[in-house]
Amino acid sequence: MTAAVHEDGGVIVAQIMHGGRISHPAISGTGRTVAPSAIAAPGEIRIPTGKSALPVPAALTPDEIRDVVAGFAAAARNAVAAGMDGVEIHGANGYLLHQFLTPAANTRTDQYGGAPENRIRFVVEVLTAVAAAIGADRTGVRFSPQHNIQGALETDDADVTATYTALAEALSPLGLAFVDVLHADPAGELIQKFRHTIGAPLIANTGFGTPTTRAEAIRLVEDDVAEAVGVGRAVIANPDLVARWSHGAEENAPDPTTFYTGGPQGYVDYPTLSAR
Repeated sequence: MTAAVHEDGGVIVAQIMHGGRISHPAISGTGRTVAPSAIAAPGEIRIPTGKSALPVPAALTPDEIRDVVAGFAAAARNAVAAGMDGVEIHGANGYLLHQFLTPAANTRTDQYGGAPENRIRFVVEVLTAVAAAIGADRTGVRFSPQHNIQGALETDDADVTATYTALAEALSPLGLAFVDVLHADPAGELIQKFRHTIGAPLIANTGFGTPTTRAEAIRLVEDDVAEAVGVGRAVIANPDLVARWSHGAEENAPDPTTFYTGGPQGYVDYPTLSAR
């Protein structure tokens, strides 16, 4: 896959994630799920037999945390060995790294819980280990402050500011390749302070509720809100989106009913401009 992308002049980066409590023993195959604290996330998860309530996870021990950090570094090395140009560590949307950041999921009383400086520790350790394994110039990260999904609630503005400021300050010396931030207001004070403190190029993504349009993407870059813009649904429906946006061409409309289904429909059957 990576060879094919490179042969066509592209760059490809693998996203590496750990679901933490957003999982199920039927998925993990380990007999349990893990998280910062033994607090179940709200809602259900799909398993092979149907839907199931999200289970109460086991709180990771300090030794297990070290193992998880090492696992992220190993996954990054494997990705680069497979030809990836870099990795993006998933620290957003209520998954494991985000669970450590939010007091709604992290009620630990050791060095990984409590004050913002402690809640960011695991995230900093993961990024530091990955950067050491493959180089900071190949390492990026994704965050979603105050996205408030999957029980990763961040409703205290003062705590959010303190947490993500401390996080940006701690990660700044690494010289990461990029930071990918999902937030409804990327031009706002929270994200712009984070961007300038961390000192890494910002990929802005305005959220699941409002698909990013060509006009919005151009505005975000031209107004110096971000160095780049993340696009999801439009890319699913338009395999040649860059060409379409370059020429202002008409776009295929995405079909949400095929987003999470198996088979080729909605995956490899959207037409390119040359096929129209």
